[in-house]
Amino acid sequence: MAEIILTIVVEVVKCLAPPAYRRICYLRKSKYTSNLQNLKTEVDNLKSERVRTEHQVDEAKRKGEEIEENVENWLARANNVIEAADNFTKDEATANKRCFKGLCPDLKTRRRLSKEAERLKEAVVNVRDARRFDRISYCTAPADIRLISNKDYEPFESRMFTLRNILSALEDPDVDMLGIYGMGGIGKTMLAEEIARKVKSDKLFDLVVFVEVSQNQDIRKIQGEIADKLGLKFHEESESGRANSLFKRIKAEKKILIILDNIWENLNLRVVGIPHGDGHKGCKVLLTARSLDVLSGKMDSRSNFSIGVLNEEEAWNLFKKMAGDYIEGSEFQSVARDVAKECAGLPVSIVTIARALRNKRLFEWKDALEQLRRPYATNFKDIQPTACKAIELSYNKLAGEELKNIFLLIGYTAISSIDALLMCGMGLGLFQGVNKMEVARARVRTLVHKLKASCMLLDHISKSEEFFSMHDVVRDVAISIASTEKIALTATNEQVDGFRVWSDESAVKRYTSIVLQDIKTNVLPEVVECPQLKLLFICADKESSSLTIPNNFFKGMIQVRVINLTYMNLLSLPSSLDISVIGGLKKLEILCLRGSDIKQLPTEVGQLTWLTLLDLRECRKLEVIPPNVLSNLSHLEELYISCRSFQKWEVEVEGVKNAGVEELKHLPNLTSLELDIHDVNTLPRGLFLEKLEKYRIRIGDWYWESTNIWRREFRLRLNNKICLKDWLIVQLQGIEDLELRELQEQDVNYFANELAKVGSSELKFLRIHGCSDALNPPAESKRQEESANDMQSNEIILEDNVNISNTLFIEKVGY
Repeated sequence: MAEIILTIVVEVVKCLAPPAYRRICYLRKSKYTSNLQNLKTEVDNLKSERVRTEHQVDEAKRKGEEIEENVENWLARANNVIEAADNFTKDEATANKRCFKGLCPDLKTRRRLSKEAERLKEAVVNVRDARRFDRISYCTAPADIRLISNKDYEPFESRMFTLRNILSALEDPDVDMLGIYGMGGIGKTMLAEEIARKVKSDKLFDLVVFVEVSQNQDIRKIQGEIADKLGLKFHEESESGRANSLFKRIKAEKKILIILDNIWENLNLRVVGIPHGDGHKGCKVLLTARSLDVLSGKMDSRSNFSIGVLNEEEAWNLFKKMAGDYIEGSEFQSVARDVAKECAGLPVSIVTIARALRNKRLFEWKDALEQLRRPYATNFKDIQPTACKAIELSYNKLAGEELKNIFLLIGYTAISSIDALLMCGMGLGLFQGVNKMEVARARVRTLVHKLKASCMLLDHISKSEEFFSMHDVVRDVAISIASTEKIALTATNEQVDGFRVWSDESAVKRYTSIVLQDIKTNVLPEVVECPQLKLLFICADKESSSLTIPNNFFKGMIQVRVINLTYMNLLSLPSSLDISVIGGLKKLEILCLRGSDIKQLPTEVGQLTWLTLLDLRECRKLEVIPPNVLSNLSHLEELYISCRSFQKWEVEVEGVKNAGVEELKHLPNLTSLELDIHDVNTLPRGLFLEKLEKYRIRIGDWYWESTNIWRREFRLRLNNKICLKDWLIVQLQGIEDLELRELQEQDVNYFANELAKVGSSELKFLRIHGCSDALNPPAESKRQEESANDMQSNEIILEDNVNISNTLFIEKVGY
């Protein structure tokens, strides 16, 4: 009755006094209810917009992009107004809106709540309408890991004077280039990194770029590293074109410091694309080198700073830190101090020796001291003999032949990844008691960990556990040991030109490994008699190599187990690889042709029945793999055919019909597979993934993003020829990284149901990219339509232990 009377009164006021009606209309129950419902509807709409924006923000952050300030401000406003609305709704539900024992409404409370609901609704609508972003994020130059604080850096007082002088020189407007020089292992790189961190924290420069040059200069690599740290993407192929782009980008920085570490010879900065001096007063270059002659004579650097050895007390403190404080004040102290003195203040010697003797017995310390006191003959320029003795002693202290052999292998091949070490080490039989590639992988990681703990290896600059690095002084000693013991014959392009050792047959015959790096010209003899050779590693210069392999080159290599011909100019393989003719190469276990120009895989490869690994990645010109070649490799454990390599499965090329993917089903020992398939019609039913321990399968015409981390990875792009139902679901169990593209609405529903059935306990990464029809329901209003068009991508990403347990999957990811 009270509501009826109130309605009549409000209607009368509406007719007689319209201004008063606007104030009392909030008393009506219908108005009050309508305002509450409108608020709830608008809040739900805003929450949907917020979720969509948060998804886009998360995606951008995963790509390393920075979020636009207006986007972050909008999310903050949305959070605040949603929180206010939710709190109001809770308060409204508990408010006492009736009086007189519940017989009539509490008009004062109703009016207040009704007006507040209307005000909040307008605030919510305003925030929602303010979502007008040109873009969510923007690209920035990635953070340089070298510039992050390094716990291993020791601020030695003897170095602080030099550091302060260098910082002062960097502030001098008349200095555009300066250098740091000192013998190998003295700590030049460590000091340069500390300078980079210091000038960045003190804001002396707007940007700091740190690049390693190394002994074998690679202009394109140097350009690429600088560009990466500047956030620059090259569109030019030529070195000169890239240099022009780099030049313009660097000139855009008001104050920039470029650090070029480990210079060995003249580096033409103009060719690289680095402006300095009159070209750009705001660009300064800091160099590090082993000799003053390189800096002043070849690079024309006039402000150069020498780094000397540590003083006795600094050396002792570093030695104690590496060996353990227990040596001080014990029976070890006297001999430990003598050992530290023999390291002659050279940091690389101190670190390697101290780690090698950590927790060793007293007689081992005394034996080490005697070895360090013996003369050491070295031909290394700019390396102190003490450093060589110290590193060789650390090598001798490595536990077991297996660890020593792995150390030498890393040294003379210059490999830096777990996969490459596994490939070579397994082929050489270095892993004791291990016969399977995947079993050996854990052993490789263990050995690398031990070498790092001994300071014989370093963490890779990427900080990825899949990679590692070795100090160049340590590598020089490893190569020296391998050469002295006739284990490995090594050379670079400069060294191998006119290589006399080829003519010394008695010398060549004794080597078990030959490693040639960055070879540009034809320097290989027609025949090499290497009856004991087990590893042949030839890495051609990627950009300018004209190296080809003579037809009879392999004839004298009857024991070879590993052949690695990375980036070789191989239009065809040499006829000496035809084992049916020469009866050799029957023991070959590893064949790597990565990045080579080979057009056809010879039928004879199918007779390499002991082959356990075949690497055909990046073989862009490979068009022919004859039938039954791959299926004959009954011992094959790892096969890699991807990264823009062979694609013409079952296609006829020059009268030869290529092999089909179906052949891979007949490889009983296959455990690791990397495969790209563009034409889905060649795909066999059932991809036999269940028997593989790791794989990277990518199906569909798409440029798939690659990672360096191995896991069970499956990527699929659907089209009108391939149905998710037919091809994918039977493979779901066991997949760790799953990416699906071009999903239709029926695919989404089917996928959710099937994934819930088979379970996803092992799924860690899930990426779904779909059509707008599948990911977005039809727009119900102009605002919804504009919102759908505003989406940058139709993508849903779930990562880190995805657990989908029921068919609510679609709701969980926002469908």
